[in-house]
Amino acid sequence: MVESLVVHVPRLYADHHVKRVRELLFALPGVQDVVASSLEHSVVVSYDPAKLQPEQIRQTLADGGYPPGEAEELAAAFQERPKSAWYILQQRILRANPVDRRMAGDFRKY
Repeated sequence: MVESLVVHVPRLYADHHVKRVRELLFALPGVQDVVASSLEHSVVVSYDPAKLQPEQIRQTLADGGYPPGEAEELAAAFQERPKSAWYILQQRILRANPVDRRMAGDFRKY
């Protein structure tokens, strides 16, 4: 029997982070598949519950530098950064347009 766990990872914001998260999780016994999205800041893990518990998945992510959290944490981190002249003068869009999401697909697989 395979179960799925969705984990929100605010620090997952680039492709190299996606690759590293997949490496960390595939090293765990019982992991069947890992689908990570830097757009959604989330990881979907398919695993065998007889070999692995959800808390072990979360702890592995935290130990690897990707602690699970809420999506709002990422927005707060951007607000705390010092504002450069470029940041102040340029329009910044932090949320993806839904049309772009549909065109790009939900997740990237590596």
